[in-house]
Amino acid sequence: MEFNVAQLMKEATGASREHELDDDITNLDGGLTPLSNLAGSLELLRIHSGVLATGDFRVALSLQCGRCLEPVSVRVPVEFSESFRPLTDIQTGRFISPEEFEGQAEDLTDEALLINAQHILDISEVVRQNIWLSVPIVAACDCVDPVSGAADPDTCPKYIQLLSESALAGTSGEQTPAEAEGIDPRWAALLALQNEPGSE
Repeated sequence: MEFNVAQLMKEATGASREHELDDDITNLDGGLTPLSNLAGSLELLRIHSGVLATGDFRVALSLQCGRCLEPVSVRVPVEFSESFRPLTDIQTGRFISPEEFEGQAEDLTDEALLINAQHILDISEVVRQNIWLSVPIVAACDCVDPVSGAADPDTCPKYIQLLSESALAGTSGEQTPAEAEGIDPRWAALLALQNEPGSE
């Protein structure tokens, strides 16, 4: 995910390049388990301070379902727009200090947003960070209600199967009335007190 922008840096503001990507990101981050290549488009736009990179990608990741804890494939959108500044002047090779640019100090000194001395713009770290930002907080199996079309975690097929198996396993032995009603037997005594006259 490296691009030589030497020629683009020599052109006037507004010049652009477009790239189609279909890259293997298996080694991008040890915490990510991609199931597909990162695919999509990247636009590099010449701006007064360097290059504006705008990406629109998709990648399928293996995540853990928040209900049944089984692996689930989730298609994650990866969209970003970041400005990269050159480390050296394209004409003279002179080092350009961050103070010569406008913007937040942390952005101007962020190595992930620098075009190196060989005029290579690398979007790897920006992609990695934006993948993590796009990963859902709680991944889920195919939990879409067929009627409303809205996400419904209670329709997780593997979770429902686990509940059914658990219920079948529970009926194999003798149960107390409290257990049959799904009440923790440790609380059954309190339930009996609640039903006594004058307990309200």
